[in-house]
Amino acid sequence: MRALLAFVPFCALVWPIKKIAAGFAMLGVTAYCAFSGWDIAAERSLIMTLIMLGAILVDRPALSMRNLALAALIALAREPEGLLGPSFQMSFGAVAGLIACARLIDGGLFRRPGAGRIERLVGTGLAAVTGTLATTLVAQIATAPFATYHFQTIQPFGLIGNALTLPLVSLVVMPAAVIGILAYPFALDRPVWWLMGQAVGGMLAISEWIAGFDRATLVLPAFGTGALVLLAAGLLLATLPVSRLRWLALPPALLGLGLAAMPDRFDLYIDRQGGGAAVRGTDGRLAALGSPSAFVLEQWLKADGDGRSAKAVIGGVAQSGRCDRLGCTARLPDGRAIALVRDRRAFAEDCARAAVVITRLAAPPTCHAPLVIDRRALAAHGAVALRADRAGFTVRYAHDEGRSVPWRPSPNPGPSPVQRTETPAPGAPIPSEPDAASPEAAPGDAPTEPLQ
Repeated sequence: MRALLAFVPFCALVWPIKKIAAGFAMLGVTAYCAFSGWDIAAERSLIMTLIMLGAILVDRPALSMRNLALAALIALAREPEGLLGPSFQMSFGAVAGLIACARLIDGGLFRRPGAGRIERLVGTGLAAVTGTLATTLVAQIATAPFATYHFQTIQPFGLIGNALTLPLVSLVVMPAAVIGILAYPFALDRPVWWLMGQAVGGMLAISEWIAGFDRATLVLPAFGTGALVLLAAGLLLATLPVSRLRWLALPPALLGLGLAAMPDRFDLYIDRQGGGAAVRGTDGRLAALGSPSAFVLEQWLKADGDGRSAKAVIGGVAQSGRCDRLGCTARLPDGRAIALVRDRRAFAEDCARAAVVITRLAAPPTCHAPLVIDRRALAAHGAVALRADRAGFTVRYAHDEGRSVPWRPSPNPGPSPVQRTETPAPGAPIPSEPDAASPEAAPGDAPTEPLQ
C-alpha cells in the first residue's frame, strides 16, 4: 500500500502514506484473525501487531520493548494462565530477541551513506542473507529454553531449513496468495495457485531432506522449573538493556544451563489409572510394563532423553520381566521386584515378593508390600514417579497438597511432592482416600512431562 501511494507524487508529498499503510495493515490483520477463527495464538500475534502498527499512527517507534511489554500485559489480562504455556513464552521470547537484534537483522550494518551502485548492490545482498540467517538464529536461541522445557526436543539443523525455505515463502508463496485472491473473481487465478503449489512442494521437499539428516531431532532429558526460570532471566537481561548491562545475563544463563544438565530422572513411572508403567532396565533405558497409552509413554521417553518412539517400546516387556493374564513383573537395576496386578488372584504372591505393587484395583488390607500404589492412591494423587535409593523410594505425585495453586486447589490432602520412605515397614501403603474412590474419579491425566 505504501509503495503504491508513493508512485503518485501528490500522495507521496502531501499524505502521510506510512500511517495510511499502517491503518490498512491493521484492518487486514484483524480481518485475517476474524476469518481464521480467533485462535489464541493468532489473537496474541494480532495484539502485538496492532500495538506496533498503532505506534506508527502516533509517531512512535514500532519495534520497541515498551510496545512488546504492553502487548504482553494485554495478552495476560486476556488469558492469565497463558504465562505458563509454551505458546506465550516462545512467542514473546522470540519477539524480544528479534527486537534486541533488530540492527543486525535489518541489514543496517551493511548500508553506508555515499556508497556506490555496486557497493549498494553487494550490501543489499549481504543484508538479505544475513537478515534471513540472523532471524532464524536469534529466534531459535530465544525459544530454545522454552521449547526444550515443554517438548524436550531441539532441531539443530533448523537454521539450514529456514534459510532455504524463507525465500520461497517471502518471494513466491505469500505474493502468490495475494495475487491469487485478487485474480479469483476474474477466473485468472489458476496459474497463480499452480506456482504457489510448486513453491510449497519445494518447501516440503526441503523439510524432508533436512529431517533425513542424522540427529536432525535431538531429545534432551526434561529439566526442572528452576533451570527454566534462570534461563528466562538470562534472556530478559540479554534483551532488555541496551548497554553493557547485557553481560549480566551470563551468570543466570550459565547457572540455568548447569541445572538443566542435571535433570531429575526416575526409575519407575506409573500412569494415573494404574494400567501401565515404565521401568528402567539394567541397560539404563525405560521399558514398558503393562499397557500404558502410547501418548503417555512417549512423554516419559522424551522426558528421560530417550529418542525412541512409543511403538518401539510397547509390546516389549522390561528386562528380567514377564507378563501373564494375572499381571506383570519386572526388576529394577538394583534387583528389587515391581509387580503390576491385573487380577485379584495375583495379590497373594505379588504382595509377598514385590517391593512395589501397582494395580488399578483396590489392594486388600492383607497386602504387606513395602509400597502399594492402588486405585485409591491413584485417585487421590494421579500419576506417580519413583526413584530407587538405598533408603527405599523417593516418590513424586502429579497431584498433591504441596503442588496446589490458588486457582486450582487440590481436592484431597496428600503428602509432599517428594516423599522419602526410610526402610519401609510392612503394610505401609501410600496414603489414600477411602474405598469409595473409583478409577473413573481419578482427577487429571498423566502429566505430559514427568512430574516436575
